[in-house]
Amino acid sequence: MLIRKVSVFLNATFHTQYRWQTFKNMREINYYTILSLFIIGVFFQSCSSENGMEEITVSTSDINLTMDESPSNNQLITTIEGVTNAGEITFDLLSETPVGAFSVDQETGNLTVANSYFFDYENYQNLTATVTVNNGDVTKQSLINITLNDLLENDLLLLGSTSTVSLESPSPFISDFSTELAYNGAYLGRWGSCIGDLNSDYYCDLLRLLEVIDEKVTVLRLLATSTNDVDFLNIFMTYDDTNRINSIRTYEPDTYYQIEYDNQNLTFIDQINNTNKTASLDNQNRVIDWSDGNDFFSVEYDGANLISKTYTINGVTHTTSYEYDNKRNPFKTISALNLEQVLDYFRVIGFYSYTRRSNNISGNINNIIKINAPNGFFQNQIYEYEYNTDDYPSIKYVGDNEGEVIFTYQ
Repeated sequence: MLIRKVSVFLNATFHTQYRWQTFKNMREINYYTILSLFIIGVFFQSCSSENGMEEITVSTSDINLTMDESPSNNQLITTIEGVTNAGEITFDLLSETPVGAFSVDQETGNLTVANSYFFDYENYQNLTATVTVNNGDVTKQSLINITLNDLLENDLLLLGSTSTVSLESPSPFISDFSTELAYNGAYLGRWGSCIGDLNSDYYCDLLRLLEVIDEKVTVLRLLATSTNDVDFLNIFMTYDDTNRINSIRTYEPDTYYQIEYDNQNLTFIDQINNTNKTASLDNQNRVIDWSDGNDFFSVEYDGANLISKTYTINGVTHTTSYEYDNKRNPFKTISALNLEQVLDYFRVIGFYSYTRRSNNISGNINNIIKINAPNGFFQNQIYEYEYNTDDYPSIKYVGDNEGEVIFTYQ
């Protein structure tokens, strides 16, 4: 019995010592394990820092500034700040009001004027944009607010012009003719352009705003006269409740189109011959292309200036491009209600002779100095100008001694 108790005691003592030793060993193992993990963590953190794997940060700032109205296209406005602690950053234009006003260089952050039309105090007093500054998935936003200064503009009212250009020179619509303007209050009421030669032959175009409702042209007459003929065409427009033209009609020849809108896409639905046409608008609601399914016409603008026309008819493409001075186009100052929009829609419905003769003369900010028409469908022409102290042309010289146009102002 004594032997058994001694055995039990020795056995219990052995196990107790074993458990204590095991516990002691485990404590030592845990201590060294924790120490090892700590050292490994510090090592990897050091390695991560050396390899650029620390948390990426990006910073920028909001911009509030005031600038003069009427800047030029591509003019630098400001440079957006962007700072990161590692790698490279890029810049993206996230939103803007109005749409199409700004451009942002992705690498430098330079904010420039994309369309000078929107930087006119009479159109917009404030412009805003949001630009993102990016490094991979890390992004910050710069909020931009621009206030325009209203400059005192010495706008002269164009009363008309006197032309000595010969009939032998093909003259574009209402530009190289002797021009006579009539105003109804602040707005254009009649626009006539005539030219004659020594043999008393003459050719005249006349635009007359026959009816205006709520400052929108509803009836317009286009009259063309020559020594041997007189043609006139009345153009009728109706509008929807958002002031968009929803129908356009002429008689002799008879054309009648209902117009449906899908955002910036238009469908001219032919009510007489079932020959529909489609067109597209830009962000200033100008028609920039149209098609009847066979022929195709498109125009391109740089701000307000027309810079090119492309016309594909019967499978043959005709092009023209324009060059400008940096002075002021006097026809731009004429208040003509929504005449330009009406004439845009008038082009779509198929009066291609007018399309050939129109050069956005009342819409361009600057004066045309050259028309490049390499394939003969449009007109080649070169112009030179003398200017008055208000930067308007006083004399325009046409072609190679083809004549001159003298402008008169109020």
